[in-house]
Amino acid sequence: MTYHFLLPDLGVGGAERVCFRLAHILKEAGEDVRFVCLCGDGEDSHNWLSGEFKVSILRCSRVFASFPRLLRFLSHHRDTLLFSTHEHVSIVALLAGKLLSIPVVVRMPTMPSNKLYSGLTGMKWRFIHTINHWLLPQAKAIVAQTDEMRKQVEERYHLPKGKVVTINNPIDPDDIRARAAGTPSPFVGAGPHFLSVGNISLPKGVDTLVEAFHQVRHQLPEARLTIVGRNDSAYARNLLGKLNIDESINLVGFQSNPYPFMKYCDVFVLSSRMEGFPNVLLEAMCFDKPIASTTCVPIVKELVKPGVNGYYCNIEAPSELADCMVEATHLTNIHNHYDLFDKSRFVQLFH
Repeated sequence: MTYHFLLPDLGVGGAERVCFRLAHILKEAGEDVRFVCLCGDGEDSHNWLSGEFKVSILRCSRVFASFPRLLRFLSHHRDTLLFSTHEHVSIVALLAGKLLSIPVVVRMPTMPSNKLYSGLTGMKWRFIHTINHWLLPQAKAIVAQTDEMRKQVEERYHLPKGKVVTINNPIDPDDIRARAAGTPSPFVGAGPHFLSVGNISLPKGVDTLVEAFHQVRHQLPEARLTIVGRNDSAYARNLLGKLNIDESINLVGFQSNPYPFMKYCDVFVLSSRMEGFPNVLLEAMCFDKPIASTTCVPIVKELVKPGVNGYYCNIEAPSELADCMVEATHLTNIHNHYDLFDKSRFVQLFH
């Protein structure tokens, strides 16, 4: 059997990095794993995948418009199992799986209770949540990233026990550290240097972060903030036009290798309003960096130990976040360890 991992495009975000790592785990277990990109090449080439996996690109304009082409593709690959980690992609996958009797494993990207959408985007996500009531029960398995997410998914969509399984996200500390090895520091100036990694979007709370950082500067005048992530969306352009972005804040845009920034920063900051699972926090922890984080998802309180490896605060609380950022600069001798991911349980989902 072949396993096809579905992506909306070939951008490299947190969900895509998780997909790549999960696919690599299956490949290490001897499975034939491939990728299908529904919507063209996107902003980034597919080199980050094609060196290790076969990639089929359907070149559709939108995910929902890709359904006919996906059906044609799968009609030639009937002995397969589909895996999706984006909700709108999962809908297309589950519909195709229903028509062609192909099993589908779905990874939920965020908590069903998260409601940060309005306008047309809000209408799209309300449609997704509605259709999930019909489609999710037919999935072979549904992966929740935390126990809290599993419980919400079961309750929201009235799913039986055992249909949804908790599998925390994987990371590869050795690979992450290797990608930063031998690189020079990307930072200039005395600092301290605060780092945030994530696209500028409403869920990431960049407005809260910038307000908190300006409060930090009252106590640490030489502080600098670097934000790694796409900043060219309509939302990002509108938000950045309203924020006080001065020479102390560096917007470096998308970086295919953000790990040198994590290696050399003084404090890693997660300002999100919501997360499915804070992958970038785990990645920064590979470099034993102090953390300042919002409690955007309950597992933050398990990962961040106040006074030991960082501090956490409420979401949308700039003053609290500023206090966490300042206090985090005082932490030293941090030794993080993460072993929540259950590799064998994940592999068993596909058999």
